[in-house]
Amino acid sequence: MTTATLSRKSFLQITAGALAGAAFLNMPHMAFANKAKAQSCTFADLPDAVSLAQRSELIQMSYNKIKESVATIQNSRLRQMTMDIIKNPNPTFMRQYLNNAAAKTAVYNKLVSLKLIDPAKTSLANFLPPYDGQTPQPFYSAPGSGYGSHHAYPGGLATHTAANLSISEGIYDTYINLFNSKISRDIVISAQALHDLAKPLVFQWQNDQSSLKEYTIANTGAHHIFSIAEVIYRGFPVEEIVAQACAHQTPGSTNEEQTVVGFLTAAAIIAGKDAKTYGLVTANNTLPSPQKQEGYITSLGDHDYVLSGPACQKTVKLLQKIMTEDYHMQASDLNGAQFNKVRNYIGAQVSMMYVNSLSSEADGEKLIRQLVSSLIIK
Repeated sequence: MTTATLSRKSFLQITAGALAGAAFLNMPHMAFANKAKAQSCTFADLPDAVSLAQRSELIQMSYNKIKESVATIQNSRLRQMTMDIIKNPNPTFMRQYLNNAAAKTAVYNKLVSLKLIDPAKTSLANFLPPYDGQTPQPFYSAPGSGYGSHHAYPGGLATHTAANLSISEGIYDTYINLFNSKISRDIVISAQALHDLAKPLVFQWQNDQSSLKEYTIANTGAHHIFSIAEVIYRGFPVEEIVAQACAHQTPGSTNEEQTVVGFLTAAAIIAGKDAKTYGLVTANNTLPSPQKQEGYITSLGDHDYVLSGPACQKTVKLLQKIMTEDYHMQASDLNGAQFNKVRNYIGAQVSMMYVNSLSSEADGEKLIRQLVSSLIIK
């Protein structure tokens, strides 16, 4: 693959005008990635997903931000346990089911009996993602979500998690400085860093360079339940596990609390544990009392998707238009590997958030076309 770093001089030379160059060079990167440089690539040499994430400065800076945040955890055991997963997200709970169809069937049937799996939505065959005992992919190369949602490109998990950590750190600082709240920063950082730890398992990259389809457990995306199952399986403290479980739902009402109880119950069963014995759920099927604020902060910090989901979806549609008109891509290619490599490359180099922000400019589509032509050389 032939790539060229887009320095200030070279970028201005290859774009159609100084306006596009200025817009690109002043990308509103996150503070930890404000020095990230994008690279150009020929259309014929676009890399596969994992290689792309490994070579992207934006993705690697985001990944480093995650590790830097985790390194600030004061409790040495929690810090090490959290960092171990960030560096190697091997879903160790899956080892129980490796070449063990009977165990998989038994757990699936138990979840169905407790109405934590709807067999009409998630079959036994689709209950667990493929796993051969090895780490499916690095943490930094997974997408931030399913291929139709937020940060859906190689390394999207790194940018999503890094953004969420920055947001959570800000919320923590606000609540401490303004309200003098008694909150564990360690728990907030660990829970936020690991809230999507199972995405490298659930969203494995396929031959067409899209990610594996996700199924539902306990009325939420399976990655959430598997992420909780992993920290249970590894013996994380109750406070971290409960806070992490709240990423998809805060226990603000009785019904909402029962939803979180469902997450924890399903995850414990999958991890081969009992949620009540572990202390995650009380004998009355409630969360441990008194409830702590760390879970709420984890949930607030995970709301990046409110913006990044639509941003990604709108950007993909616009890129399809540009690839059809400027690169003469056929309609049949827009749902296959050729277009997927294009959207993956642009997402990992500059983020879908940045491209979407350009679209709000008066001449946004023109700027995006210029950006695409500078990143992907015909």
